Amino acid sequence: MRFHLFIVLMIGHLGTAAATAQTQPAPAQPLSEDRTRFQTQIVVTPERGETPRDAVPAATVVLDPAILQTLPATHLSELTAFMPGFVVARPEFHAGRPVVSARGFFGGGEAEYLLLLVDGVPVGDVESGLIDWSVVPASSIRRVEAVRGPGASLYGDSAVGGVVQLLTDRTATGGQLTTTGGSFATWTGDGSYGRRGSDVTVTVSGAARGTDGAFAHSGGHQIVGNGALDGRFRGFSWRLSAAGDLRERDDPGALTRADFARDPGSSDPVYRFDTADRDSYSTALTLRPETPGWRPQVRVHAGARGEDAIRTILLVPGVPDRRARTLSTVALGGSLDGQHLLGASRPMLLRFGLDLSREHLDSTYRNVSSSGGITDVASAVAGRRVRAGFFASSAWQPHARVRLSGALRWDSVNDDDFGGLASAGLPSQNAWSPRAGVVVRLNQSGTASLFGQVSRAFKAPTLDQLFDVRPFPDFMGGTVTISNPDLLPQRAINLEAGISGGTSIRWSAVAYRMTVENEIDFDVSTFSYANIGRSRHAGLELEVEGHWWSRVRPSASYALSRTVDTDTDRQLKNVPRYVFGVAADVDLAWGLSTYARYYHTSGAFLDDESAFGIDGPSRLDIRVRRPIRGHLAFLDVYNVTDNQYEEYGFTLTSFTGELVPYVYPGASVAVRAGLTLTF
Repeated sequence: MRFHLFIVLMIGHLGTAAATAQTQPAPAQPLSEDRTRFQTQIVVTPERGETPRDAVPAATVVLDPAILQTLPATHLSELTAFMPGFVVARPEFHAGRPVVSARGFFGGGEAEYLLLLVDGVPVGDVESGLIDWSVVPASSIRRVEAVRGPGASLYGDSAVGGVVQLLTDRTATGGQLTTTGGSFATWTGDGSYGRRGSDVTVTVSGAARGTDGAFAHSGGHQIVGNGALDGRFRGFSWRLSAAGDLRERDDPGALTRADFARDPGSSDPVYRFDTADRDSYSTALTLRPETPGWRPQVRVHAGARGEDAIRTILLVPGVPDRRARTLSTVALGGSLDGQHLLGASRPMLLRFGLDLSREHLDSTYRNVSSSGGITDVASAVAGRRVRAGFFASSAWQPHARVRLSGALRWDSVNDDDFGGLASAGLPSQNAWSPRAGVVVRLNQSGTASLFGQVSRAFKAPTLDQLFDVRPFPDFMGGTVTISNPDLLPQRAINLEAGISGGTSIRWSAVAYRMTVENEIDFDVSTFSYANIGRSRHAGLELEVEGHWWSRVRPSASYALSRTVDTDTDRQLKNVPRYVFGVAADVDLAWGLSTYARYYHTSGAFLDDESAFGIDGPSRLDIRVRRPIRGHLAFLDVYNVTDNQYEEYGFTLTSFTGELVPYVYPGASVAVRAGLTLTF
């Protein structure tokens, strides 16, 4: 296996060395230059079109090229962990899928409450909506935009907690290759290359990654590649892109709290066969007619995925249920967007769009022997989900300092087949999602603004929550499934208000309150998913970043999240009440620069009864970097103080009625060195 990984790395290095691309600024650029984050920024994600950032009535985050190169991150999930307002569990030194949450919406690796877009194309597994945060080579990321809070009025369901969008480079000529190596036999080779022609621009990127993992039985390796062609033809600008991904990984599972205290890097032997082998492919075509006034855009995309996995689930302490799953998915989708200015003196901007998709899922479960061998078929199901959504939005400035905006979207989610369950008269999964917002500039220069919005959102149950046919023993000689075809969509009402501003210091304060009805959770009494809850998500988010010293650029963020069940008024499990981070990017002597961040969370529990508190992270991460003749050398140190902490977890009830806490540990201290070559 080690020889195989070495060959994969060398092939990735040779291939990308011949064709790699630079999507970030040259690492040698002095970071003391004026940064675009302190100028008027144009963002495209919050309102699904170009909008000045200070005109958006929502909490937004932007990682521009100057910021991207400072962070101790070589992977999208690591980058996301540095965005204020987002909580990321297990972002690095682990081959599994990280768990990302925002504003108290925690899916626990079973469902997703965030939407990820790559150049406008949604990314998510058909059966669960879970995001593959490793889908894009880091070298191809030009910019990251994120908006916290519901985005259903423009993007439909799956955007209850927020929307994250990656924008890849389309203009660079030249190449970049980054290689790293570090603790736990972790290595990466990540590169991209771009070449501009008279009519067509070509960009390619790829990455090879491997690790033995920070925990026993947590290793894996991956190869991912992307390519795109951009050009113009007879009054159209167009973009054709394609991507592929191959991955193998092991899953260490959870530890009892007692086992965690003895050895935080261990893995329970019941998970020794848990592994996943995944491959996925996608393509997209975007057309933009170059017409005056109207700005239409058509995008079609397609993707296919196959996966073979063995997963063990503990029913009670010491009693595992192990199944092998083979699934294949095919997704076809498209969108039509446009915008137009109405009026002259005080024009109104009108945007509109249509989203369509058809997703097919074929899932088969097989039994697994005590020695890990895959045997006979236990259950199988196949079916389709069709989505349709139409939205319209507008923005208008009745006064030079006042901007009003609104949006309205209608969505329909229809399922078919799945063993006849989806044809037996399911509850409606249609929804209207309105939003209204206002931004008021408090001074003529626009350095301080008040903003607020009210919106509704919904989230349809996932296909796994509705139709998953994995059999579980009922301890009476038969089997049951935990899926429930009668689930209703979760629906939410959100109120949000804030103030932001600054020049050399950018600051913001946001307060929000969201009520969610028909919360989907596991119902122990019926041993299935059910609409059993009503929750209230309320919080305060503070951010500040400065650039008033030439050599020091500090930043800090604080989030208070009171996410409670409205019946019990207790904090929902795995949601930290307090998240605090403070960081500084400092230019030192001899060309050295360093970025350091201290990060701390507290107030989370393993259970909804708030009986078992989570000992969350209190860690310091550092990157030291130095330009070398137009290239960049860097050293990352994670969890400098070797803090032993718990990411998230759950509790199980034993046959004797005892509650047993299980946790997913955080990684210990780790070091990674890297070199970025620019050519």
